[in-house]
Amino acid sequence: MRRALPLAAAAMLAASGCSGGDPGSAPPASEAAPEPTWSVACEPGTTPVEPLGELSLPCLGDGTATEVGLRPDRPLVLVLWASWCGPCVEEAPEIEAFYQDHGDRIDVLGVDTADTVDRGRWFAEDFDLSYPSVFDADERVRTALGVPALPGVAFVAPDGRVAELVTEPGVTAQGLTETASKAFGMELP
Repeated sequence: MRRALPLAAAAMLAASGCSGGDPGSAPPASEAAPEPTWSVACEPGTTPVEPLGELSLPCLGDGTATEVGLRPDRPLVLVLWASWCGPCVEEAPEIEAFYQDHGDRIDVLGVDTADTVDRGRWFAEDFDLSYPSVFDADERVRTALGVPALPGVAFVAPDGRVAELVTEPGVTAQGLTETASKAFGMELP
């Protein structure tokens, strides 16, 4: 993991949620470092998330404008994260595990918040994230959802309504599964 040590250091410094997107707080990338290769493509949603309305953000993987919303008849879990957020480092493997277990029935979309594209892509690459993420430099998603600080997870029902919002750090794959089961009325193993 090329950037794991700085990310782990950020995790140790964070005792609670991260506030105030300060991408400058992460250590600068080495000039000799290669470009990140992470490039998971995004699929645009067709049903807007209620508090977001019609919102298009660039896909972190390839820069394509992506409508943030739901695909037909599928619930969505929006995961707000940033490379500079210590609790996000701890949660990344848990969210990936949730996606691996339930991505065939529930869409997951990361929202890299108040970050830089390169640092966000390095984070996604270091944690082998296989779900897509959009890039939200201006924190429009966080503000619209009312998430006070990163991380945050919104469980969005197929009609676009936010059924549950988790704003406390420390989510686990099991906790995400339990919350999704309740929020979406689904039987999840």
